[in-house]
Amino acid sequence: MSVTRILTSLFLLVAGLALPSIAQAQLAEGAAELRPTDRVIGGADADLLIIEYASFACPHCAHFQTEVWPMIRSEFVETGLIRYSVRPMLTSPPQIAGAGVILSECVPDDRYFDAVDLLFHEQANIFETAREGGDVLAVYNRIAAATGGSAETLLACFQDTAANEHVNAVAVQASEDGIRSTPAFIIAGDLLAIGHPGDGEAGHNHATAGPTVFLHGGEPLMIDGETVPGRLDEDSFRRIILHFLDESDSAD
Repeated sequence: MSVTRILTSLFLLVAGLALPSIAQAQLAEGAAELRPTDRVIGGADADLLIIEYASFACPHCAHFQTEVWPMIRSEFVETGLIRYSVRPMLTSPPQIAGAGVILSECVPDDRYFDAVDLLFHEQANIFETAREGGDVLAVYNRIAAATGGSAETLLACFQDTAANEHVNAVAVQASEDGIRSTPAFIIAGDLLAIGHPGDGEAGHNHATAGPTVFLHGGEPLMIDGETVPGRLDEDSFRRIILHFLDESDSAD
């Protein structure tokens, strides 16, 4: 089966699903708890759990992965301070997002986070190759080979009915969890996302909303009496993580 037919079948699978809008939503009950299907990195006795919702077709997610995640991993995960999980989500174009979900689940279990990392690092290349009508499957094959898989195994995963149904389940679950944009994070038991103060309130006007900020539980996140500007950079996330680690220590 050609990659065109594979991606077309993925598109048909998810075409009827409601892809996320930018409005914030209430986090669903139970979404902040780890699930048996979650992939997790970091020690079980870490002080803080962060769950990221990310789409393999989301440029902002790719930016976060390449520019912010290395700092989080080295300073907080590998030092035992936090546990981290990535839950996939679908955004447009759903073919690319869905193919990434399948590939990440197709590699050996201990290479999941490596596959996630490579999918985001290769995202621009995947988009460009697709736009030019090139061999997108060859890009996915390289990612699979680099993370312990093979072209044959990956093709079988793309053609597998259960794997394609999993893409559908991913989209439904994220929507039910109340996730409306990517990247979004569950930290300290509540939703952390970038938005405008008042998002979700009736009659809110984005035209007069001003700069975006980090919202936690739908309210502007306040650290040292100030809102945190909505920037996906190392300094912002270091500040946010240290804030919640301090709160965790204070609660003990």
